[in-house]
Amino acid sequence: MKVGIVGPAGLVDKINRTIKAEFPDIVPVNCIYKVYTETPTIIKYQQPHLEALLFAGTTPFILAKKTVNPTIPWECVPRNGSSLLRVLLEAVLVKKLDIDKVSFDTYNIPALYEACEEIGISKEKIRYYLAEQTLEDPAYLDRVLAFHLDNFRRNNVTCCMTALESVFEKLSAHNVPCLMIEPTANIIRETLKKLILSYTVQLSKQSQIVALCVQVDDPNEYSLLNDDEYQSVIDKMKISKQVYLFAQKIQAAVIEVGPKEYLLFSTRQSLESETSGLETISLLEDIKSHSSSTISLGIGFGVTAKEAKQNAGIAMTRASKKGGNMAFIVSDGKTVVGPIRNAKPPESNAEPKIDEKFLRISDQIGVSINTVFRLHSLVEQYGQNTFTAVELAKLFGIKLRSMNRVIEKLEGGGYCSIIGKKAVAKAGRPRRIIQINF
Repeated sequence: MKVGIVGPAGLVDKINRTIKAEFPDIVPVNCIYKVYTETPTIIKYQQPHLEALLFAGTTPFILAKKTVNPTIPWECVPRNGSSLLRVLLEAVLVKKLDIDKVSFDTYNIPALYEACEEIGISKEKIRYYLAEQTLEDPAYLDRVLAFHLDNFRRNNVTCCMTALESVFEKLSAHNVPCLMIEPTANIIRETLKKLILSYTVQLSKQSQIVALCVQVDDPNEYSLLNDDEYQSVIDKMKISKQVYLFAQKIQAAVIEVGPKEYLLFSTRQSLESETSGLETISLLEDIKSHSSSTISLGIGFGVTAKEAKQNAGIAMTRASKKGGNMAFIVSDGKTVVGPIRNAKPPESNAEPKIDEKFLRISDQIGVSINTVFRLHSLVEQYGQNTFTAVELAKLFGIKLRSMNRVIEKLEGGGYCSIIGKKAVAKAGRPRRIIQINF
């Protein structure tokens, strides 16, 4: 487990000692800063190469969360009362300092009072000065340093306590009695355990089973597909192709449930990786673009395959009732997310269009929608898109002159072109070869 340790050199070194002694499975990657404001830049560069991040203090953690999106588990060593107890005892027992008057930063007054009472010092006997915390202020460290120096020079305090290493170093350079508030080894140990647990939970979440229930939406009662069984079968084959292509992308197993429903099983990590965190589900648009149908898609998460399937069924039913061509997500049988659409949803007052692609071509070139649909069906049926005008006229059962008028309109709309000529007899006129392209 590769963990980035974010903090000043002294604290990072202390955390490394704890890791070396007690956490052999952790590989530490030191992310050392001189000033805490460097943290966001360091995190943006290091995060893609790590499995978890441990912040040595709350200050860099708070700043980083405001500017960087966590993609791996983050934990920070908390501001704990035991750290204050340790530094107060160090001041009294080791440094022999008077702690009745102290200036400090990053912590709050109640925490300090509580720590003092733990070692038998009444809050009525102490006087403490607290530096204002303005992390986003570029001059924050200078302001904190000036705060401590000013209080010491005015004899307001006998010593200073800080959790900011750069402030501690500068106070020491000014010969000001000061102590560094550092987390204890036990706090570091417990935080590392918490980080490992967060990482384990994330791994479990990523490997969580996900089921996708895909149902082909029923065509409108006036759809041309209802009158052409062959074309309906071709459309089903196109849908199946897109479903299996999508299944390949998310490494899913596919089960065909009846003529209009598919069930896919994969993992959460594979699905989220392919769909940008479930924000864009390409299957919706792929089926709409490559066939004459749309789908209702239900996505269900679960600890077991059975639970994931049940949740996917609930989500699919919700999508179908909302009109189809959308997806819903159900994670625990109750939490519903959606609808998710890849295309711009239709206006609420718009009339539903019948076989939209054919209708659009029909309106554009001025021929009936049935003619456009029959041409499309011929291309699918014969597995080719090149015919002569005579062949098309015979297949349509109309006169050659009428067929030529249709071809002229198709050519004007860009849906067919003349790609050559075919000689059928020594003395006859060569026949044009028309390529149809819808």
